[in-house]
Amino acid sequence: MRHQLRYWLAVAAMVGSLGLISGCAGDPPDPRIKFTERVNERLATAYQPTHNETAGWDATWQLDQQAVGVTWLAPATHARLPLIIYLPGLGESSSGGMVWRKAWAQAGYAVLSVQGHAYDQSIFSSRQALDGDFRGLASSDYSAAALRDRLSTLQAVLTEVRTRAAKGDAQLAAIDWNQVVVAGFDVGAQTAEALAGALEPDVVSGVVIEPEALLLLSPYVEAGARRETFARISVPVLSVTGEADEDPFNWVSSYRQRQMLGESVKEAGSIQLELDNATHKTLSGTDLLHRPMKKADKGDDASGSASKGKGHKHGAKSAGGFHGPTGEPAPDPKQVAAIQAIAVAFLDSRIKHDSAATQWLQKDAPGWLGAAGRFK
Repeated sequence: MRHQLRYWLAVAAMVGSLGLISGCAGDPPDPRIKFTERVNERLATAYQPTHNETAGWDATWQLDQQAVGVTWLAPATHARLPLIIYLPGLGESSSGGMVWRKAWAQAGYAVLSVQGHAYDQSIFSSRQALDGDFRGLASSDYSAAALRDRLSTLQAVLTEVRTRAAKGDAQLAAIDWNQVVVAGFDVGAQTAEALAGALEPDVVSGVVIEPEALLLLSPYVEAGARRETFARISVPVLSVTGEADEDPFNWVSSYRQRQMLGESVKEAGSIQLELDNATHKTLSGTDLLHRPMKKADKGDDASGSASKGKGHKHGAKSAGGFHGPTGEPAPDPKQVAAIQAIAVAFLDSRIKHDSAATQWLQKDAPGWLGAAGRFK
């Protein structure tokens, strides 16, 4: 039990996305310290998975004349590992979702995050973004053509992963291709849904991956979607949304639209988690808290580069990994803890068939969640 408690202590240290940064003399107190303590307190009473030390890397691969961000994070072992393919949201790099990816890797999963350059943070330098036409930008990037492009990119990455593994890459060779989960946030959730059969077969033709489960953060449901579309999904799904899950592009009009997916999936073992205060940014798991800005920091975004605010002043709301304006409510520690704990328990139950995880989900999780949300 002691090593399991150390797991959540380590995960909680990542809640500030990249860990705590020691403050310099004269800096205001770092709010992540108190936030981490509150998340840690909450997680200590939840399901306790095993703990693994992790190792990883970030890279840009040139595939089919396209730049693709690829990020790897996994237990530091050569044992066979279940694979989680993580697909970040629109405007995020492959390093998005760090809070969730770190938790999954420490729980014993290899996590491969993939994001094509056409959908990463470079979108905010596009003409549409600079002109403030965020709905137009979303219209293009959520289209069927864009979805096919992302699926093609993912297949190219998976082919390259297998090639590198066959050539002796010990980390990639550890992947158990019979235990694959696809997780996605925002536009990444749309891609994940397609891989699980939520769209017509011709959309995903050529993609060689059969996920054992889906983990959807802010699931994508287009206007006018029919429930039968999501009833086609034949693997267990964890779907996470809530009343504050507002699309920064105003493309999905209401969180109730997102609810349809979780309500329509029929596969046994599926869960819909509805959180009261988890914003779209919280669901991203990216840069949940920033250090208070010093004078020298003003005008810079979270990565330290100059913020291009010209387009954002026209209306895109701040969201996970987005370089938009400030004003997003501070994340709720209970909501962050809920996503971490329930996601890891779901993975352990459905992929590792861990009876303790299954029992916690069925008997203890609803009561543990309490007033933070609803568990279905």
